[in-house]
Amino acid sequence: MKADAPLLVELIGQPGAGKTTLARAATAGSELHTRGELGSAWAHLPILTKASLFGRAILDGACLARAIQLALGARLFRGDSLSRLFRLLIKSHWIRAQSGRLLLEEGCLQDLWSIYYSAGRWEPEPRQLAPLIRCLYRGVRARLVFLEVDPQRAFDRIRGRTHGKSRLDRLAEADLRQHLANTAQLPHKLADAARLAGLGVETLDASLPVETTVRRLRAVMQELDLFPTSGG
Repeated sequence: MKADAPLLVELIGQPGAGKTTLARAATAGSELHTRGELGSAWAHLPILTKASLFGRAILDGACLARAIQLALGARLFRGDSLSRLFRLLIKSHWIRAQSGRLLLEEGCLQDLWSIYYSAGRWEPEPRQLAPLIRCLYRGVRARLVFLEVDPQRAFDRIRGRTHGKSRLDRLAEADLRQHLANTAQLPHKLADAARLAGLGVETLDASLPVETTVRRLRAVMQELDLFPTSGG
């Protein structure tokens, strides 16, 4: 792995786990790059640079083959899922092109959550997923933080949001409870797949008060020596 490979901490969890809130709190006053900064940088990229990343995704035969194998094996046949899957390949190259330290609440693994959700597949097979995950994080020094949250706490947080943009924010109460129950195992399976792919995965109890979880997240980041203590 190159010495200047990006250092990444990525959060994964159910909607309502507090990913965005935790990411904002953990990066406050630090020099960490965030999803918002990456999104803004992408929006200002020249067309030719975006085309180059698109071309890399097409020419990356290993990742493309694994994505196709996953789509066929997991029956991810809906148009939205397939579109998201290809955009994920481009995103992985965009992350690899970064330098420095990143904390993302919506990285590649959370995108896989959306891909499976869009396809109505709630319990992916970790061994089927692991080869693609291994390819997506190639060349990135990454640690994943799995935020466990109980369904009631996730429900309360989603219903309490005033500016939520998730598809779940628009659901009626009964439908939201059903969706959270249906997808409860999805982030667990994704975390298991990441472990099988050889990535380090830390687990935090996100049902605890936000301040407590933020302290534990910062401690994990410092323990992994990915981020300087002064940044926490």
